[in-house]
Amino acid sequence: MIEIKRIEDPSNLQVYERVRDLLSQLYPNNPQLHLERFQEVVSKPENYVYAALEQGKVIGTASMFHYKKLGGIVFVIEDVVVDETIRGKGIGKSLTDKLVDIATESKAPFIDVNTRRKKARDFYVEKCGFIDKNENPDHPLYSLRKYLNNN
Repeated sequence: MIEIKRIEDPSNLQVYERVRDLLSQLYPNNPQLHLERFQEVVSKPENYVYAALEQGKVIGTASMFHYKKLGGIVFVIEDVVVDETIRGKGIGKSLTDKLVDIATESKAPFIDVNTRRKKARDFYVEKCGFIDKNENPDHPLYSLRKYLNNN
């Protein structure tokens, strides 16, 4: 049985190492997650970092962050990843559903997720009920980025 639990102990090295390894599957070209970043993110109450556990072992992770801006509160799902050896069994959906439940309980008007991967986009639309903001003519989305030389 899969259990979805919030990661609350930033000093748990086994959980950190497993989350680090999962994120390496999601972002193979990025530097590995450092322990200090893991501890910082997990320690903040406004950050929701969850793990899918099978027999106590982390097999998936997902995060949600929220922030206040002048126009309201924004909730964003990030870094949903399930171990590549066991994908397709509904674990990613269970993690996403948990985050959606938290946002709903918090009275969030919406929750966003962004991805560059078509398979992930299809997962969120087909399995989790998200809509593609680019396909809404009443509220078009222009997602822009400026790269800075801050390496």
